[in-house]
Parts: sequence; structure tokens; C-alpha cells
Amino acid sequence: MSCCLALGLSGCNTQPAALEPVHVFDDAHSGGNALAISPDSRLAASAGWGGRIRIWRLPDGVPLSVWRTQHGDLGGLMFLPQSRRLLSTGRDGFVRIWDLHGRLRGEFAVGAGVSSFYPGNAADNILLGHLDGQVSHWSVDGRRLGLWRLSDSRITAVAVDRSSETFAAGDYHGQVWRWSAGVSSGLLQSPSTHVRSLGFHPVDGSLLGSGWFDLYHWPHDSAGLQVIPTAHRGIVNHLQFAGDGHYVATISRQTDSSVLLLSPETGETLSRFRKHALCGQRVVLSPDGRTMVTNSDDASVRFYTLPDLPDEPARTAVVGRPDGR
Repeated sequence: MSCCLALGLSGCNTQPAALEPVHVFDDAHSGGNALAISPDSRLAASAGWGGRIRIWRLPDGVPLSVWRTQHGDLGGLMFLPQSRRLLSTGRDGFVRIWDLHGRLRGEFAVGAGVSSFYPGNAADNILLGHLDGQVSHWSVDGRRLGLWRLSDSRITAVAVDRSSETFAAGDYHGQVWRWSAGVSSGLLQSPSTHVRSLGFHPVDGSLLGSGWFDLYHWPHDSAGLQVIPTAHRGIVNHLQFAGDGHYVATISRQTDSSVLLLSPETGETLSRFRKHALCGQRVVLSPDGRTMVTNSDDASVRFYTLPDLPDEPARTAVVGRPDGR
């Protein structure tokens, strides 16, 4: 998708001041499709359209290594246990395992090209959405654990609830599914736009998605949809829950490139971070809750120190727009 110029947020005086990154590395990738942080919060990995992977030291963003892969357009990265191996996947339909100096340690084919990626419900498996409408579940040693044909169009987002082995997926037509292992997938109420990202609340198991301007919330025991407006002025392209789920980090694109920390219940902006120059792509948070990393179409990778936040944000009632806008 073509790059877009970032527009400013509305000039509301109650907006929190934007926090600056501790480090910006320009020209890291030709676009940025994938990010990951190691389980020990000491390393980050990033990748983009051209097949290049970079490893970074955290929290200061010092570059450690870089190599080019055979994937072409990369779409997913995950550190394996002990943080000594990195898994990558992309539109070529392969998963590859690397050491942190770029030496290939293994690979296996997963079928159609990968359009969406999510770490699995254990440290040794992954969930993949495919360009042909299928979703597959794999062990990192190449054993296929599950396969579901959901659609005839591209899968745009997948997610796993690690506590319950529940899966979710959305496609380009705007359909969204949620299902458990061994149970047929069930359709949820569709939002007004297709989902760009999905994530399960780490405590209550509800499902959160994102699209144009808004967050989409499906309670764990219902297919009904709640629309939660946000301060984003474009597509909320990626989200990740922080800690116990009181906060969610988001990044947007298409007329906006904002990076925000939001209340997942109300959409209230809790912290703002300096925007990217072009469309935002991914945002990831370190397991220790101290660091955030983002990338975008502007080719940069940015490293932020997360602010201290209360255990639970203040509750502010926000009414969702019925049209999703």
C-alpha cells in the first residue's frame, strides 16, 4: 500500500504532551512490516518490505546485526525461548529460524503466502493467516497443529488467547471469527471496516480489534460488537495489550501516524508519543513494561521509554459510533 502523509491530531488542549523517543534509527528498512521483542526484554528485531532483518539492543536501540533473507516481504518475527533464535515468515510461504547473526538454522513451508502473524499459545508455536483465506497453527519445528479454511479472501489479522487456546481471525471482507481448539469457528458481528489487528485481553479473554479510527470489542461470552472511538485520525493498524490489559498501545496509518497508549475500555488517550513521518505499521511492548518499539513506512525504527502509569486508568464513559466512525 502506498505511503501517506501524516496529519496532525486535533488541537485539543487536554491532549497529553507527546513523549519523545530515546533513539530513532532512520533508513532501517524500506517500510516496516514486523517487530518483536525478546522474552528477556533485552533485544528487539525488525523487518520490512525488502527482506532485511535487524537486531537491536534494548532499551537504547543500539544496532547489533543485520542480514537479508529470502522472504522478500516479511510479515512476522518472534524470538524463540532463551532469545538465541529468531523466527521469521513472509509472503513467500516459508518459516525460517535464524541465529542472531543471520545464520539460517532451519526452514519449512507453510503453504500459501503469510498475510498475518501472531505468536502462539505457547513459546514453541505460531498462528498464521494466509493470502488464500486459510489460518494455520504450527509448531516451530515444522509440525502443523491445525488448519482452518475461513474465507476466499486474504486474512488480515489473527490472534491467540494464550490462557485458553482460543483463536481469532479477520478477513479482507470484514468478517471476524473466534473459536477454540477442536471447535468449529464462529462468526462474530462484523465491524464497518475489516480488522487490521486483533488481540485477546490478557485477563478477561475478550477480543479487541482495530480498523478506521476505532477499536472494536467483542466480549468473551458474546458475538456482539462494541465500537470504541479513539483519537486516531486514520486506520488503527496495530495494537498490543500492556501488562494486565489496563492499557493498549496503538499505531495508525492512512492520514495519520499517531502512536498512542489507550484505555481499551473507553478509547481514552493515556499517553501520546511523537508521530512517525509516514504511515505507522507496528508497535510492540517489552515484557518488562519498560520499552516500546515502533516502525512505519518512513523507514525508521523508534525506541521509547514507557511512562509510569497507575495500576488502573480512570474510567471515562465513551459512546461508540454505530457506523464505526
